[in-house]
Amino acid sequence: MKKIVLATFSVCLSFYTYAQNEQDVLRYSQNKIFGSARVLGAGGAFGALGADLSSIAINPAGIALYRRSETAGSLAISAYFNDNRYIESTTFESKTALNIPQIGFVFNKMQQGFKGDETEGLVSYSFAFGINRLNDFNQNNIFTGVNTKSSIADYFAELANGKTFPGSNPYSFYNNNIPGMAWNTYLIDSAAPLKYASTFESKNDTNFSIQQSGIAKVIGNINEYNFSSGLNVSNMFYFGASLLIQNVNYESNSEFKESVLTSSRSNNLYQGSNFTSILKTSGSGIGGRFGFIFKPFYYFRCGVSYTTAVRLNLKDEYSYGLNSQIKGINTYVFSENERTDSWEYDIVTPSKLTLSTSFIFKKLGFISIDWDQVDYSSARITSQKELFINANKNVSELYKKAYNLRIGSELKYKDTRFRLGYANYGSPFKDNSLGVSLDNPTQTLTGGLGFIFPTIDNYGTDFFIDGALAYSWVKNYNTPYQLENKGKTSYTVENNFSMINVIITAGLRF
Repeated sequence: MKKIVLATFSVCLSFYTYAQNEQDVLRYSQNKIFGSARVLGAGGAFGALGADLSSIAINPAGIALYRRSETAGSLAISAYFNDNRYIESTTFESKTALNIPQIGFVFNKMQQGFKGDETEGLVSYSFAFGINRLNDFNQNNIFTGVNTKSSIADYFAELANGKTFPGSNPYSFYNNNIPGMAWNTYLIDSAAPLKYASTFESKNDTNFSIQQSGIAKVIGNINEYNFSSGLNVSNMFYFGASLLIQNVNYESNSEFKESVLTSSRSNNLYQGSNFTSILKTSGSGIGGRFGFIFKPFYYFRCGVSYTTAVRLNLKDEYSYGLNSQIKGINTYVFSENERTDSWEYDIVTPSKLTLSTSFIFKKLGFISIDWDQVDYSSARITSQKELFINANKNVSELYKKAYNLRIGSELKYKDTRFRLGYANYGSPFKDNSLGVSLDNPTQTLTGGLGFIFPTIDNYGTDFFIDGALAYSWVKNYNTPYQLENKGKTSYTVENNFSMINVIITAGLRF
């Protein structure tokens, strides 16, 4: 099964959606930096530090470092910016959204001996529940340009090759069938038995210009619900495990327009077309995460964690609309509201290995480093109705192992904390299938500020509040339609995507 866009968007934005393929695998396999303001402010490098509810999403052994119980929640405002360049034309679009990146609580129990808290053997155990945002799909994207080489009708013709279309009462039959919709709106014509060409090509129009534009409005996210437990052994060995439930919500509304500006044939029938696509995807999956932290000295910690593959059971609900402007012909207009089809399938996301280390300075703060390995080529898409042989082959051939690096720091001054961080998420792409370099990492600079208000009551409860600001950027490429005909040109959209996150976290330790 094929998609109209060969998207190489690390944030996985596809302008036009057609069935399920390797793009879906990548979209639901990638994560970003989210979580509490403390974790975000330090660049997400909390794998060996622990004692934060969002660190569970990196290394569950981190909850074993708690010495008290805690509850905390976060609120974020995110701004998304898209700067697109398509055939020498540049457009800009932005969007803002409010979200909850993290919320949860942890229960800690210290073991008591004759002389107070235990220091040998089982020192404490902890249980936690948390919700952490793993990915955010929200953004608006627009491009426009003048194409003198091809039309989207060329792509519809390639989809139609090998098919036969009935000549009587075909309309209801071809709702949500893109080649049939193109045939019945006169965007393609017969060129040979079971071969088709766009209206332009069939009219031998070799000197034309078409104004093309597209817009995609995308919303959605991936949230992770984790149930975790941790053990502190001798204040040196910390063990943790989590049961993960990941929840996917994604919705894309996109539109592609063409309008003929010039033509070498005064009697050319084709004037333009409008293709719309609506996709809604929802589902969930279960996985696990296991971690260990070793603290031989107060000032040094190191950790390792492993996140298993997650099998996401997903359902797509999709619909298409297509109409054309043809001289002298009253064409049938297909509306995206006429029929909605659905498809259920599974995506097996890649596992992830994380190595972490941190250096603690008791009166000054810390420096921490996290490193991830994610093999995107190991992901798979499956279904009871289809084998997805081509899609899984493309996953193996197009994607590779990616390495993520996060570096964070915190400086203490009395009850105030200052934080800085940097993250580099490696590209999952193996080569430049669009003729451009796809080895573009997603980079993030972060900063934060935190305040602790100790003993706000008679029970030793502490109140804390943290703020963080993160700026992320990446260069992406995609093409509105990918042609197999080497004599035709598929232009690429160059997208400079950036995002600003402002997060506030408040919580209690008791």
